[in-house]
Amino acid sequence: MSYEAISIKEIVSMISNNEVYLPAIQRKFVWSHEQIERLFDSIMLGYPIGTFLFWTVNKEKVNDYKFYKFIQNYHERDKYLNDPAPWPEMKEKIIAVLDGQQRLGSLFVALQGSYAYKKPRARWENDEAFPKRQLCFNILHNVRGEEDETTFQFKFLTEREMEERNEHTFWLPVKKALLWKDANDFISFAAEHNLLANKTAIDNLTLLWQRITQDDVINYFEVEEDDLDDVLDIFIRVNSGGTVLSKSDLLFSTIVSSWEEARSEIESLLKTLNGKGDGFNFDNDFVMRACLVLTDCPVLFNAKNFKKSNVHKIKSEWSNIKRSLLKTLDLLVEFGFSKENLISRNSIIPIAYHVFKGGSLQKEDKSNIRKYLIASLLKRIFGGKGDQVLEAIRNAMRMKKADGYVLRKDEFSFKTLRFAKLPAGKTLRFAEEDLENLFEHEKGPYTFMVLSLLYPHLKLGQVKFHQDHVHPYSKFRRNSLKKLGLDEQKQNEWIVMRDTLANLQLLEGGQNSAKNGKPFKEWIQDQSNVCDINHYKQVHYIPDVDLDFSNFEEFYEKRKELMKSKFLEIMNA
Repeated sequence: MSYEAISIKEIVSMISNNEVYLPAIQRKFVWSHEQIERLFDSIMLGYPIGTFLFWTVNKEKVNDYKFYKFIQNYHERDKYLNDPAPWPEMKEKIIAVLDGQQRLGSLFVALQGSYAYKKPRARWENDEAFPKRQLCFNILHNVRGEEDETTFQFKFLTEREMEERNEHTFWLPVKKALLWKDANDFISFAAEHNLLANKTAIDNLTLLWQRITQDDVINYFEVEEDDLDDVLDIFIRVNSGGTVLSKSDLLFSTIVSSWEEARSEIESLLKTLNGKGDGFNFDNDFVMRACLVLTDCPVLFNAKNFKKSNVHKIKSEWSNIKRSLLKTLDLLVEFGFSKENLISRNSIIPIAYHVFKGGSLQKEDKSNIRKYLIASLLKRIFGGKGDQVLEAIRNAMRMKKADGYVLRKDEFSFKTLRFAKLPAGKTLRFAEEDLENLFEHEKGPYTFMVLSLLYPHLKLGQVKFHQDHVHPYSKFRRNSLKKLGLDEQKQNEWIVMRDTLANLQLLEGGQNSAKNGKPFKEWIQDQSNVCDINHYKQVHYIPDVDLDFSNFEEFYEKRKELMKSKFLEIMNA
C-alpha cells in the first residue's frame, strides 16, 4: 500500500477520462449542496479534507466486477443514482474508490456538472421546482461575518442568480478555474472584468487557481488486490471506524459483488414499499434481513450469511420476495399503519414469511396478523436480540420437509406465536403489569395501536381517523382545574391522564372537527339526533357514570377497566 498526493484538477480529469469509478460496494451519492459548499471553503482555507483509499484494478480483473460512474449533473428527484459503467469505456487499468466517494463525487459535480435541488415549499411533481445550479465563488467577498459558518463564499446558483453583480458581489463559476493553465489566464480574466485594481478579487482568484490546479490536495492510499474478499475486508475495516457506512451498507456490498442487479432491484423495491399508503421508511437493512428470513437462510445479520450460495437463493426467489413484501405492506396500510406508527420494521417480516410460504389471508388470518403485529410492537420484542427473536418466531411457524421448510399451519396462528418461547424471556402474552403500562402511554403510536385493536370495525386504511380526547384538551387548563377545587398535585395527575388511553378514542376527521373543544357531556347529548347513544357508548367504551368533566377521575378509571377487559378478550380469542 503506497501513499501519494495529486491535485484536484488531476483527479477530476481522471474521472472525466473514465479512469476512476465507484465499485458496486459503494452507496449512492448523498451529500447536500451545503456540504459541498463547506467542502470548498475548507479547501480554500487549506484544511485537510481527509485521506482517500483507491483500489487499482488491472485489465485481467476489470470485467470481473461491477462498477458505477460518478454523477455529473445531480438532480434531487430525477438523477440521484449512479449509472453503471459501460464495458466499452473501461480502461485496461482503472481506479475504484473505496473511501472518499462523497468527497470526490462532490468535487466532480462542482467542477464538471451541476446540482439541482428542490426550491423551498415547491411541489415535488413540479419540474420547475428543481432549477439547474452551478457552484459559484464570490471573488469580491472578503469579510467573515460574526454569524457566518464559512470564510469564503461558495454557493450553488442558477444562471440568473450568478449574474448578480455589485461592489461586494461577483459570482464566478468554480469550474472556470480548471481552464486556467497559468496565472496569466486568471489575470486576463480579471482585466476583462475590470478587476485588476481589486486586491480581494486578485487574491481570491489566485488562491482558487492554486488550490484547484496546483496544490496536491488529494492525499490517497493505493491498494492492489485481486481477490474481492480481501478488498471487502479492507473496505469494511476502513469504513467501520467512522459513520460513513452503516452495517447494512457494508453487508450490502457482499450482495452486490455476487448479484450485479441487486442495487437497482432493491432501490426500486424500496421506492414502491415506501410509497404505499401514507408512506413508510424501509431501508436496505430491512430488505436484506427479510431476504434471509424468507429464504430460510440463517437469520444472523452478518457477512458470512450473505455468501454466494445464499445470495443466489435470494436472487432466484427475488420475484416471490418482492410479491410477499408488497402484499404485506398492503395489509399494513389496511390496518392504518405508516412510518408514523410502525415503530419496528422487523416486526412485519414474520407476516411476509407467512405470505411467502403461501399462507392463507382470509378474514380470520388478517385478524390474527393484526393482533400479532400490535402485540409485537407493544411488547417491543424486537428491541435487542432482534435476529434471535426473528429466528424463534420463524421456527414456531415452520417445519422441515424433505424438500425444505413449510408452514406448520396454512392459517396464521397468533395463538402459536403467543406461546412461542422467545429469547431473553420475551413473550407476546400480556400480564397485568403489561396492561397497566399500556395505559400510561401518552397519545402517539402506542395509543393508536391499542385503539386500532379496540375499534376493529373501522376501515383505517380507507378513512382518516384521529386520536381524539374524549374529554377535550381545552378543559384541562389549570384555571379550570382550580375552579373544580383540585390541588396542584391532583391537577398534575389529571393533566397526565388527559393524554393517555383512557381519555382517547378514534373519530373520523369530520367528527373530530365538529366535536372540537365542546364539553363531552354536551357533545354526546347532541349526538342523539344522529346516532343511537347507547350504541355509541358501547362502541367507544363509555362507562355508565356521570359524564360531567368534574367526574373525570371516575370516568377515567371505569373506562380503563372496560378497555383493558376488551383488549384481553381480543388478544386471548
